[in-house]
Amino acid sequence: MKISAALAKELSGLPERATVMVVGEVDTGKSTLVALLARWFLSTGRKAAIVDADIGQADIGPPGFVSYGFPEQDFDSLKAVTRRASYMAGNTSPYGRGLNVAAGVQACVRDAKREGADVIVIDTSGLVRGVAGRQLKCAKAETVRPDLIVILSTPGVETLAGHLEHLGFHVRRFLPIPGARAKAAEERKNSRISRWNSYLGSNLRLIAVDLSRVKVCPWWGETRHVDTEYVPHGTVAAIQDPRRPGFHIPCVWMVAGQTGAELQPSILVPQDVEGEPVDVADGGPADGGPELVWVSGYKLGLEGTRVVSA
Repeated sequence: MKISAALAKELSGLPERATVMVVGEVDTGKSTLVALLARWFLSTGRKAAIVDADIGQADIGPPGFVSYGFPEQDFDSLKAVTRRASYMAGNTSPYGRGLNVAAGVQACVRDAKREGADVIVIDTSGLVRGVAGRQLKCAKAETVRPDLIVILSTPGVETLAGHLEHLGFHVRRFLPIPGARAKAAEERKNSRISRWNSYLGSNLRLIAVDLSRVKVCPWWGETRHVDTEYVPHGTVAAIQDPRRPGFHIPCVWMVAGQTGAELQPSILVPQDVEGEPVDVADGGPADGGPELVWVSGYKLGLEGTRVVSA
């Protein structure tokens, strides 16, 4: 599949260093278009980054996080893009989390530019209707000031498109991707389960959380009460990424007695990230381990260390 001549013309008119945001309703082909755009920019010799802000159907990082990565020349989908960093959103629904999603997008764009990205393509969620959709997309746009906003045009997105135009953004409408199909709720749930298991992998590490010295706090963007004294087993959590200030290593809270850690709770993290060992003690206390664990209101179902519901 290739992009249309009209879209190619729009892309050719962008500055050498540019940011493009893709907006559309659910199941209109946003992720497919983002991949097509990134491949087009790669074919022109530019270094492209992709920011995955579709926290409910995340492809680059685990659901509940805004993530980014740099695609290789021959990548075939966003799932093939290696995660570089993630920012915690706190759940798979963007409702009530517009501020932290926008903050995550801004952090990913800033870091991708720092790493030398010539072009950044932003994938977004399908929330485009009503006040919540307008606030979320306009906040993202105002935060990163994209050079082009590509709208996959349907009746439900037109009000939002008008608002973006009134804010002065360069908006261009195109038809949804041919062949884009509606996904059932069960398929979306299974995709989240698959993405979490793919992120965690099979080489896992349990890090004990000593509650006498480790701070456990609800994530700043959490919209409901989280009792950090009794965090449920399987709660999605995050610790500071020691290599990238302001970003997180996604992890899972494991309650004592259910994981073999009988005396204290633990967090479950991949043994390596981006193919490199994770050293969560970098910059932490002398005896190792994180000083702070952020917890969310997002809970996974687990069988051992395998995710079975998300």
